[in-house]
Amino acid sequence: MTIHVHVLGTAQDGGFPHAGCACAHCEHARENPLLRRKVSCIAVVGETGKCLVVDATPDFATQLADLAKASGRETVGLEALILTHAHIGHYLGLAMLGKEAMSAQGVPVHCTASMRRFLEQNRPWSHLIDRDEIRIEPLGPGEMLSFDGAEIHPFLTPHRGEDTDTIGVEIRGPSRTLIYVSDADVFPPALAARIEDADVALIDGTFYARDELPHREILEVRHPFVTESVERFANARGDVYFIHLNHTNALLSPEPPALPDGFRVAREGDAFAL
Repeated sequence: MTIHVHVLGTAQDGGFPHAGCACAHCEHARENPLLRRKVSCIAVVGETGKCLVVDATPDFATQLADLAKASGRETVGLEALILTHAHIGHYLGLAMLGKEAMSAQGVPVHCTASMRRFLEQNRPWSHLIDRDEIRIEPLGPGEMLSFDGAEIHPFLTPHRGEDTDTIGVEIRGPSRTLIYVSDADVFPPALAARIEDADVALIDGTFYARDELPHREILEVRHPFVTESVERFANARGDVYFIHLNHTNALLSPEPPALPDGFRVAREGDAFAL
């Protein structure tokens, strides 16, 4: 069986439409369900059909159902999770593993040491550990996780670290490599080289352009701009997909700007064979 990576969500942490927002983009999405997007998340389905999900978003329940459908099952047997960092769109879905919902048993959650401390020292997440609904498995930058025929290599990405550090992942199959970087303040040279060399790169496309938010707010929530990334990665070896789109992003408008060849907006349901 071929290893596949499935895209389960493509929006920034607040989802799309965004909570409490009445901008034109969000209103269009409320009127037309086909425009709505779940929070950014991917899954790895291995050679024997085992499933690993990268990040537990607020849309965790429906994303598990989407993954089951995509992998031809009635339900997903969730074999593992990776958490990239402690911003709300990336870990709130862990609550669904608790006794109020799935009442999971010992789901391995792979994360960095700082993410582990965050979960162990804060409720309700510590309850999940105490009840053995999740089991924390260390996964640091430079280490390798072998998962059902795939190799998963985490690496640090520069991103606001109020509570934890942030990782991206490089997923290697027998034939191809995929990079997933949902959040980064910038793309330093080492990270840019990974993106340029991948067969598929799913990268932070939070904001389309510099004038998208007031200057002060852009400085507070730094992310690379799509307009700059298409220039920087014009010579990338593989295809570059933008993910983690903020509700203000022009790519979410009813008439989005065109992207150059080799660049696309990631969509829920996209699947990449590795």
